[in-house]
Amino acid sequence: MKFISLFFSLTVMAWGSTWSSYLGPNGNGTATGKIPLSIQKEGPKVLWKANVGKGCSSFTIAAGRAYTVGNRDETDTLWCLDAKTGEILWKKTYPEKLAPKFYDGGPGATPIVEEGLVYNLSKSGRLSCYDAQSGDEKWVTEFKDDLSGNMPTWGFSSSPVVYGDLLLCLPCSKKGALVALNKKTGKLVWSSSNVARPGYAAPVLYKHKGQDAAVVFHGRSVVGYDLSSQGEVLFQYGWRTPYDVNASNPQVLGDLLYISSGYNMGYAVIDISKSKPEIVHRDRDLPMIFQNCFLEGDDLIGCFGDKRYNTELYRMDFKSGKILWKHALPGTRGSTAKIGETTVVLTETGLVVFGKSGIDGFTEIGRHQILKKLCWAPLAIGEGKLLARTNKGEAICLDLTVSE
Repeated sequence: MKFISLFFSLTVMAWGSTWSSYLGPNGNGTATGKIPLSIQKEGPKVLWKANVGKGCSSFTIAAGRAYTVGNRDETDTLWCLDAKTGEILWKKTYPEKLAPKFYDGGPGATPIVEEGLVYNLSKSGRLSCYDAQSGDEKWVTEFKDDLSGNMPTWGFSSSPVVYGDLLLCLPCSKKGALVALNKKTGKLVWSSSNVARPGYAAPVLYKHKGQDAAVVFHGRSVVGYDLSSQGEVLFQYGWRTPYDVNASNPQVLGDLLYISSGYNMGYAVIDISKSKPEIVHRDRDLPMIFQNCFLEGDDLIGCFGDKRYNTELYRMDFKSGKILWKHALPGTRGSTAKIGETTVVLTETGLVVFGKSGIDGFTEIGRHQILKKLCWAPLAIGEGKLLARTNKGEAICLDLTVSE
């Protein structure tokens, strides 16, 4: 038994301990780990399947537990599942409208786990905190009632981000676009002085001249905030997308910032070192409506596409905008992750693709159909498991340590 426990511990350590935040431990879809070639070629073993309710909330994985949220019968359910078996360890419900609008509806934010606490944000702005072990509710803060929040058209969908003792949130009220709450109590610590229309992307942490900062893709602008000065604005650049759908997380490389939207906006790389940021390069034909991307060295890798474009995985030189290669995939959107040396893509058609992203091209090692309906939530990979779901709530957990 001691040998088995030691083996399990070493396996988890090799994968990194958790995928406890939106887009993983680094907030950008990357994590340590090594997916065996046999699994990439032959396909992972299915550990369990479940129906978690409608929505586009992704999974988080921490301490052997998996968390997500979905809507059924005008009620949200926050699920805490055994990551190995799918057994329900606890669940919490609260009234919430499905609110379908050109899609199935349901929650858009992803629960996050930090120091034994789980944070969950509903579409109407109900931010709640629970004990990760028992599910006991610790506190609730209402974005609209408590923080005068301004709800976007498709509801609050920006997952909170933990920064030290603070929880960074985006109620986007007239009293401040970005707020910092005490993560233990939910009480307001500070709010930024600026006002911004709400978007759908999460805050992204980065360093600005050696200082802690966050960049936020708001509904009509992208803004940098100094976290050491209670959210003082470092820069802002106007980016007005139809319907205020700025939903794809930005990427920062030195003094360069990457943003991308759909609706004929495409991407832009912006120089944020100047008092007035300027576009360095841009292409309207490389849109990301809500997909994520990641950095590999000085290159950016991700799936562009929206309803007007079939998706392609591509690699772009961040500084020049040169496209190094494109690789066609099914559907019009896809989420990406980099686990060790392996690139993993989940297409909106439910296809998981494993491969190697080289300088000269993408080498597919295997592709496997794991779900059959629309998948807009990003995949989650942690503790040797891959979790994914459809918009209608069909969820699956795959074992990345054992093949079929």
